[in-house]
Amino acid sequence: MIAHVHVDAPVITIDRPFDYEVPPQFETLIEPGMRVSVPFGSRRLLGIVTGVSEGTREGLKPLEALLDEESSLTDELLDLSTHVKETTLCFRSSALLAMLPAALKVSYDKEIKGETLPDGVRAGTHLSEYPKETQSIILALAKKGDILLAPVLKEKRTVKTDLVIELIDATLIPARAKKQQEAIKLLKDVPRMYWSSLRQIGLSRAQLQKMESLRAVKVTEVELNRDPYATIEQVIETVELNESQAKAVHAIRDAEAGETLLLHGVTGSGKTEVYLEAIGQVVDDGKQAILLVPEISLTPMMVKRFKRRFGDRVAVLHSALSQGEKYDEWRKIKRREVDVVVGARSAIFAPLENIGLIILDEEHETTYKQEENPRYHARDVAIWRAEYHECPVVLGSATPSLESYARAQKGVYRYLQLSERYGGEMPPVHIIDMRRELAKGNTTMFSEDLFVAINDRIAKKEQCVILLNRRGFTTFVMCRDCGEGLTCPHCAVNLTYHQHGDRLKCHYCGYEIGMPSKCPTCDSKKIKQFGTGTQKIETELLNRIPEARIIRMDQDTTSRKGSHEQLLKRFEDGEADILLGTQMIAKGLDFPNVTLVGVLAADATLGMPDFRATERTFQLVTQVAGRAGRGSLPGEAYVQTYNPDHYVIETASEHDYESFYAREMQLRQVGNHPPYWYVTLVTFAAESPLVAQAEAELFAADFVEAHVAQSRLNGPMPAPLSKLKNLFRYQLFIKTKHPEALYPVLATLQQARAKAISKKEYQLSIDVNPYVFM
Repeated sequence: MIAHVHVDAPVITIDRPFDYEVPPQFETLIEPGMRVSVPFGSRRLLGIVTGVSEGTREGLKPLEALLDEESSLTDELLDLSTHVKETTLCFRSSALLAMLPAALKVSYDKEIKGETLPDGVRAGTHLSEYPKETQSIILALAKKGDILLAPVLKEKRTVKTDLVIELIDATLIPARAKKQQEAIKLLKDVPRMYWSSLRQIGLSRAQLQKMESLRAVKVTEVELNRDPYATIEQVIETVELNESQAKAVHAIRDAEAGETLLLHGVTGSGKTEVYLEAIGQVVDDGKQAILLVPEISLTPMMVKRFKRRFGDRVAVLHSALSQGEKYDEWRKIKRREVDVVVGARSAIFAPLENIGLIILDEEHETTYKQEENPRYHARDVAIWRAEYHECPVVLGSATPSLESYARAQKGVYRYLQLSERYGGEMPPVHIIDMRRELAKGNTTMFSEDLFVAINDRIAKKEQCVILLNRRGFTTFVMCRDCGEGLTCPHCAVNLTYHQHGDRLKCHYCGYEIGMPSKCPTCDSKKIKQFGTGTQKIETELLNRIPEARIIRMDQDTTSRKGSHEQLLKRFEDGEADILLGTQMIAKGLDFPNVTLVGVLAADATLGMPDFRATERTFQLVTQVAGRAGRGSLPGEAYVQTYNPDHYVIETASEHDYESFYAREMQLRQVGNHPPYWYVTLVTFAAESPLVAQAEAELFAADFVEAHVAQSRLNGPMPAPLSKLKNLFRYQLFIKTKHPEALYPVLATLQQARAKAISKKEYQLSIDVNPYVFM
């Protein structure tokens, strides 16, 4: 028997299946979708079996080991990996591995073998176990041939276990064994206890073993499920849907196989209730559902509502969980113990086998697009899976992407609308012209109107949400004598000042230094921070309103596990007056006591080198304004801007999506942008800017010769972020009306450069339908 295996090596020259002989002991066990350990040259690599065939062939290497008891990937996901490879131009191994939880991926190490080893080094141990200095000595000896380093795979998956102690006969414990008697007393009240609970009285493992040897207790090892949401109790809530919601649920119920529906509901219109009811009907039919949310910060609130409705039949998958927690949730799905999967982007690959409905909440969010290989969009994967399972896909948003709304207008998607806020009115939005504030001598980040409104809400014990989509204390540092800005030595960006630790940081590569006391270029002491970030806003608010209780949410405050949930729980419990943050607080959050929203520098993103900059600004302002007045109290929003007459600010303040759509589509058509054309971004990166430019020019020339119908080429040109992590970058923009004709050509051009790419002469990345152009 022969196994066809894709190995864990994202190298373009080996992006194909390799054949291995299946040893006799594995022939009745091996299946497509299993993880295996295979020899590959001098290495041992993880592989995914994508097929098996009968027969044998001379010269094939045998598989070393099966790493799974059953397939980790279903036949559907194996087929999906081919689709992802073809439509995103990634390696198939990358697509396959993206579908597995981190615990099922492996790390590669070397086992130390030999008789004469350096002091402190033992045979059978792994190279990674030793300090770098010792590793250098070991590697030098291995190079001479004095010791042998054998490549090994180290699995990451771990199963959490505990011991269950059951009382059999209390009379067998001697009276003098005080701790054992104390344990027996507890077991008489609770005849079956976990060891993790029993050992808290000071009982040692040796004492437990003694009790077991006397047959006083029975000890059994059991597997535990790591459930971070175990404390949420199921509560059957009955919510009466309004007419629009009921119509939407009915339309989803009656949708055709594989149909895509766009649910366009204003903020606070009750889209989540529609999701709950629609999924409830699917579960009642014996099928399963996937609900995707764009931000980790939204997940705790959404999980809470779904856990209350569906109890332990809900699995949760997102990056804020520990590796072990994600693995346990994934195994619950594989064992068919759940009906509903809630999670962020990667949850679209959940190994469900009977899907009846897939929902993408806030479908317009760019976080649904993966920015590293494989560069898939969760929406496209959802549509493919829905067609496979013959079930509907629902795309929900208060501010749909222009591409989705255009498809709905053309009838490609079915259009559903919730035009009224559930139980209330849309909050009025006040536009504040910051040019007038500046003319009045107000140089702070807060207009007088917004500042008065914040004080008023604090006095009334109501809550505020303040958005500034910029983390850090200031945006850049500059010398006022020579004009030199402090930039990252590895990237072509300014360093951002962070007050905590008095540090300057690069938000792209992680480089950081202490804040200098004088200019590195001219030694002047007139070096100062400019611009404003969330840290600075927090400081300014505390200086002006010392009694204000503020919770700041940005990447700096939410990097630790569980921090999103903890911060939002504190705000929900009324432990803060103001929630200050970046775009992570702009959508999905539902706090009934929030009556004021402030948007600082609403137009800051309008000048980005991206044709979607206006769309993102509209979405951000509309979404965050919708956080106000979601309970019984009325709300309002203040939008501060230096461009009050810009159509984006005007339409967002009026919650007028249709007017924004009509204006923006005219500009998109003139600029030949999506949804009128499909866009692909090709980026070349090299240590020398001349190499990057030359390779981009060669690629451009080859593309022109390929004569792809109805396609246009722009470039090559330096990337907006021209240097990133010590590599210089050039870009090509390719626009086409027929992506199905473009993809094979790009794949051929990519393959033609395989040798140079494998030698790392330069890097080539192809991003189909990109969302980041930097």
